Amino acid sequence: MKRYCMVCRRVHDGKCQRPKYYAPKASVTPKRISAADKFRSTQSWKRKAAGILERDFHCCRVCLKAGLLNNRELSVHHIIPLSADYEKRLDDDNLITLCRFHHEQAERGIISKRELLKLAAEEVELPRL
Repeated sequence: MKRYCMVCRRVHDGKCQRPKYYAPKASVTPKRISAADKFRSTQSWKRKAAGILERDFHCCRVCLKAGLLNNRELSVHHIIPLSADYEKRLDDDNLITLCRFHHEQAERGIISKRELLKLAAEEVELPRL
């Protein structure tokens, strides 16, 4: 009975004549690391991101504007991207805390940069319960 060979990827009557170590290896291209990726692993960024989260009371600023308290899946967002202006990477006015949903909207441009810059410049006020 003929069977498919996982080593040479052909159909044989019996065992394959090729040794198992002959199996072709998948080519892996090395991933290039950008300056922004390197920056996100530095201690200065980690300290700044923790400070921005504290400034925003660990709540999404867009949700706060709508009167909601959302503290799940938060991240600190660069309003003006690092690729556009690397010098603003640690400016408080360029950083804002967003939940994952609003972060994705900001990345797509659904939430305008102007609105995010305005929110980042405002002082945080927690809604009264």
